[in-house]
Amino acid sequence: GWRSIKPGGSLFHSDQGVQYRSEEVLKTLSGAGLTISMSRRGNCWDNACAESFFSLMKREWLHHLGLISRREMEDAVAYYIGEYYDNVRSHETLGGLAPRAYELAA
Repeated sequence: GWRSIKPGGSLFHSDQGVQYRSEEVLKTLSGAGLTISMSRRGNCWDNACAESFFSLMKREWLHHLGLISRREMEDAVAYYIGEYYDNVRSHETLGGLAPRAYELAA
């Protein structure tokens, strides 16, 4: 599943929240081979794609789950990203294909 995916040029983008600037988080991200990117202070437009993605995930997937444990939430997010979003959910900008199907068709 998603835990075995090797990043290979992936980017971690966040705002400048203290939780994302901690030494532990930065070390973990760097150790995973991710490039770290942060928005300019107080500029939500720098992160518009991520904001849109998480809004979709909450609306389409997480809100119907109700109160669940942290582990169940981690599994739900992993499934949404690794299975549903990449393999099932159609994307208008990709001609109605899911990202994986679009990638394979290229």
